[in-house]
Amino acid sequence: MNNTDKSSTKEKEAISIVLGNFAQALNNGEINAVTNFFDHDAIFIPDGMKKSIAANELRKTDTGYLKRVDFRIGFTIKDITVENQFAFVEAFAATTQNRISDLKPVEKRSIDFFVLKKLNENWKIYRYIFNNVRELELI
Repeated sequence: MNNTDKSSTKEKEAISIVLGNFAQALNNGEINAVTNFFDHDAIFIPDGMKKSIAANELRKTDTGYLKRVDFRIGFTIKDITVENQFAFVEAFAATTQNRISDLKPVEKRSIDFFVLKKLNENWKIYRYIFNNVRELELI
């Protein structure tokens, strides 16, 4: 393994850790911690939204929502490509949350795409988009 391969492997491991920690912050319902994973110029494009959400707007979201719906997420990384200070990540996500209307748990599957940007040796989410592909009501 040459130095480039070692460096790439190290970067991919670091990115995997960042996304794992991001999932943990979401699972803990800590919106302030969640926003710290985003670059200041980040854009978030959730499934079904009519507009993108800037990183500074995430800080203004309902801080109790993730806890109220008992939101849980886990990522399975399919591929990571690192090019200079950017990384492109294809992932699958599995989520569960309680539907607001009746508190029944709902499971979703999505395809997630991240662009991360390396700033001062730290990877930050620069772009994040996901597309729900399946929703199941848990019984």
